[in-house]
Amino acid sequence: MMETPLKNAEEGLNHLIIIANDGKEGYTQAADIVSQPMLKAIFAKYATERAGFAAELSALVVAAGAEPQTGTGPLGALHRVWVDIKSSLAANDDEAALKECIRGDETAVSAYETALKEYAFTQGQQSILTRQSNLTGDALLSLKQELQAFKSS
Repeated sequence: MMETPLKNAEEGLNHLIIIANDGKEGYTQAADIVSQPMLKAIFAKYATERAGFAAELSALVVAAGAEPQTGTGPLGALHRVWVDIKSSLAANDDEAALKECIRGDETAVSAYETALKEYAFTQGQQSILTRQSNLTGDALLSLKQELQAFKSS
């Protein structure tokens, strides 16, 4: 059985830029719709973190001599439309916003894991991606704890 060759690193980085931009937009929207100030602050913090991820990834693409992606992806747009619809039906539904952010970060962690396996990243790129993936995983764990606390209150 032949091993599949690794894909172009810039392509993988650009995919993750879109994932990070989707996360930034999702968290920004979630911060806008929740009622609890603590959740607003958490979501705003993660939106800023995801914007930082996108900027860091863009710098890696430029350093590799390629053009970084901008904007968000179709799945992220679809996800945000769903969040919009859900939030308009259930204004100030903090639990629904938490669940959607958890789902978004689960998707992001999966995207990082897949990218790290399938693309030919340099050691430096891998290090940055692993750190970003770990921070996203930490956020995911934190959000799941918030959801548990929310459900038990």
